[in-house]
Amino acid sequence: MDFIKFEPKHILGIKEIDDQHREIYKTVSHLFEIQKKEKKEILKTYGLLLTQLKDHFETEENLMKKNDVVEFISHKLEHDRTLQKYTTYYNEFQFSKSPLNIEMLKSLKNWLEIHFEKKDIKLQLLARRN
Repeated sequence: MDFIKFEPKHILGIKEIDDQHREIYKTVSHLFEIQKKEKKEILKTYGLLLTQLKDHFETEENLMKKNDVVEFISHKLEHDRTLQKYTTYYNEFQFSKSPLNIEMLKSLKNWLEIHFEKKDIKLQLLARRN
């Protein structure tokens, strides 16, 4: 069973963003599955996740800027804080002898679900306009 699963209710109607969401969910689930594996494999997957998040946030932000979305600044600030938080976790994990923090994964899962339901869902309006 997937730790977090992309479902039909998550489809915004913006192909690039939907594809990115799907891949992010898949990578988070994979990270959960391998949490007790070799550190090298975990770091590789975690690094991929950070890259996916960064690219995805840029895609959303560019779309929001292009369409003069009023909530752009608050949305971008949330993206920046989130990327910084999980990059810090990555750096701490990279140099520690501790296993991957399951609470960090739960926190990320929770953030993704809330962010999607409260923030990203509003991007559906852009899909309908275009």
